[in-house]
Amino acid sequence: LGVDNGDDGSSVTSTMNVLTYATPISIQPFRMWSISLYKGTITHENWTRERRGVLQLLGPCHAKLIRTLGGSSGRDVDKRAICAQLGFDWESLDVLDGEESDERVQWPLVLPSCLYYLQLEMVGDLIDCGSHEVALCRVVKMIADDGVQVAADELDCLNTRKLREMGIISEFGRVVSTDD
Repeated sequence: LGVDNGDDGSSVTSTMNVLTYATPISIQPFRMWSISLYKGTITHENWTRERRGVLQLLGPCHAKLIRTLGGSSGRDVDKRAICAQLGFDWESLDVLDGEESDERVQWPLVLPSCLYYLQLEMVGDLIDCGSHEVALCRVVKMIADDGVQVAADELDCLNTRKLREMGIISEFGRVVSTDD
């Protein structure tokens, strides 16, 4: 999930975090998703303030980013710099505000080569669920990567089962340390 930090109006500064829990919940009258935000993270703080972000469906090429994006805090490491070192410079979605508008909307930066990008806006208030808070979100726009040619590409997305099989996360959804 990419979220603005909103600290100054001159530019968009983004943060990213891996969401363990995200699911579509409705398609009528508009598409809705539920996302779960771990309390105490920069992403949680930014989402609470900005009430919007970009959910990115990661593919196999992003596996090497999971330990950085999901196993470390932006308070301790520069996630953007690490992603860039690994060949994934954060970039702008560069989308128009509506079908008949020339106005650009400034959204958080995203990773390149994601299968899909869902621009989300929160509906209502966060729901406290213990260690996480749940946001119900309206899908403002869905952008598919031009490289996604067939449904099999979508089935190859990184999900918790696949990340467990790869030894990147534990059965409890936590990033497995490589320090032995």
